[in-house]
Amino acid sequence: MRQRALLFVVTLALVLGTSARALPVTAQDGPDAYTSYQINMRTGPGVNFDVVHVLPPSTGVIFEARNADMSWLLGHTEDGSARGWVSSLYMEYRLGFSAVHLPVSDEVLGAPAAPAPEVQSESQDAPAPENAAAPDPAVPANPSGDASVALAASALASMPVVPAIGSRVQQIFAYGQTLGNNPRVFIEVGECNTLAQTYLTPFGQGAYNLGAYGQLQAAIDFFSVPPVGGVANSFLHKGAAMSTGMTCQAVIDVAMSNPQLCPAGTSPLECEIQRTRPGVMLVMLGLYDVYWLTPALYEQGMRRILDTAINNGVIPVLATFPTCGGDVSEWPNARATREANREAFNLIVVRLAQEYGVPVMNLWRATQSLPGCGLKVNGDFQHLSESGDRSRWASFNGDEYQWGFTMWNLVTLQTLDQLRINVLAQ
Repeated sequence: MRQRALLFVVTLALVLGTSARALPVTAQDGPDAYTSYQINMRTGPGVNFDVVHVLPPSTGVIFEARNADMSWLLGHTEDGSARGWVSSLYMEYRLGFSAVHLPVSDEVLGAPAAPAPEVQSESQDAPAPENAAAPDPAVPANPSGDASVALAASALASMPVVPAIGSRVQQIFAYGQTLGNNPRVFIEVGECNTLAQTYLTPFGQGAYNLGAYGQLQAAIDFFSVPPVGGVANSFLHKGAAMSTGMTCQAVIDVAMSNPQLCPAGTSPLECEIQRTRPGVMLVMLGLYDVYWLTPALYEQGMRRILDTAINNGVIPVLATFPTCGGDVSEWPNARATREANREAFNLIVVRLAQEYGVPVMNLWRATQSLPGCGLKVNGDFQHLSESGDRSRWASFNGDEYQWGFTMWNLVTLQTLDQLRINVLAQ
């Protein structure tokens, strides 16, 4: 099933990026693809093979061969310094490149690796799912076309920005306490926006102004704990479950784990939970996923993230993401698809939060009145906007109504405070 999913995404990416007549793979005007973010290069086509190199983002790769279903590609870096197999899902291909024309190979560099250890993805002791309330009728299961935009706006506009904390959260927390989770530690799951020093870091550095929200100081104090479990301060911790260009499929994929940080056979998400034993997990994924995933694959990945968190007794907090209509792209024919996916992905977040009974921060609603809907100007639909003045990143004297990052910092801190009051500090 996973191979079919990988093949579908790779094929879609190649179709969108291939001209009517594919160029021969021998006609090299540069790399065939670039790494979308940090990626492991292995001795063979699978996660059970040894990592021989860790390629940084934007590394050019020239491909030599593929495995039978094109889920793995054999190649070497543009400078010739590294050679091995990479997962095809995480590459950004040049126009005209088509992996289907590569020869099929089962070459293994060096000695074959031992079989990968079996990974237990679900705990037998995890709490049984609660019968959550039925999804809001205003949030359809499968929106499509222009109707999805209107339905998404209607559903998101009626949701609170800061979520209420329900009984399901109490159950997850209680289970996590039996596992030794720390209620004063939270982790972040996301891409470059989450990884940015603009997000939450100012609270750990004392570089903030709460303005009229002085009561939120209690939340900053609560999560600014002494060093424990590898986390000195949750506001400063940037862990294994975030990376530039991260998607919901990448964070659950063992192929994306950093072998210097994570045990073999663990995904970046599983690795981060094991390293920190947090009480809370903040998740915002979608701004970058729309360039790679279908709604079905996005929902599949988000479900895996939720299941992994809950099975480990960690409270997952989802977030909708800003949209502002339209898109500026060099591929105009893909513009409508991405815009529809943005709406569909946000609806999926809302629906899954209802189904699982977990909180969702409605950043979409919080940013609608901001310039550019809280996104960077000049057609950038992937990054939240920020002030050039670092002192305004977490200054709540009106800056939250100008900059996407400042608003996100406020909403996140308000949500953490609600969790502290209603669950974590009881």
